[in-house]
Amino acid sequence: MSGLTFDEATHTYRFDGELVPGVTSVLSPISDFSFVDPDVLDAASAFGTAVHLACELDDLDLLDEETLDDALAPYLAGWRRFCAEYAAEWTQIEARVFHQTLRYAGTLDRYGKLRGKPYVVDIKTSTSLMPSVGPQLAAYKNAIPGVPPLTGRMAVQLKADGTYTAKEYTERGDWSLFCSLLTLRN
Repeated sequence: MSGLTFDEATHTYRFDGELVPGVTSVLSPISDFSFVDPDVLDAASAFGTAVHLACELDDLDLLDEETLDDALAPYLAGWRRFCAEYAAEWTQIEARVFHQTLRYAGTLDRYGKLRGKPYVVDIKTSTSLMPSVGPQLAAYKNAIPGVPPLTGRMAVQLKADGTYTAKEYTERGDWSLFCSLLTLRN
């Protein structure tokens, strides 16, 4: 989106130079990780980032599998299995989005079709899915210009054994919860 920038080092978004909240920061009140050792959290975050990159490069047909760390291989296998079983057709991969009216931004993992129907998909490597996932997907969905109203929302939890769990989010209150948290944050 023209005018939207992202600073990787500070994980901040700007639109036309103005700082705007990111989806992750808006959801922080319901994404408490204070009980996790910071070193463990940093390692998990770095690993999740590496899995995302492997999946992105694979989806773009740019992955050199000879350079892939062995620890990432089962997660990539799970992602490939999911994409094949759901007949995934991606139109947006790791795409920055911005909601013009509510003025928040984020980076959605995937948008496209699963079995012929439109979906916003988030890739997870965590051992459990946090309560923030539904509102996170609702925020991404509502920031995509012209998205069909019946677009589905799904998280794909990749696992170390090469499998995955796909969870669909249908709770209508997810969008309201995100909007409430955005209001509090602002």
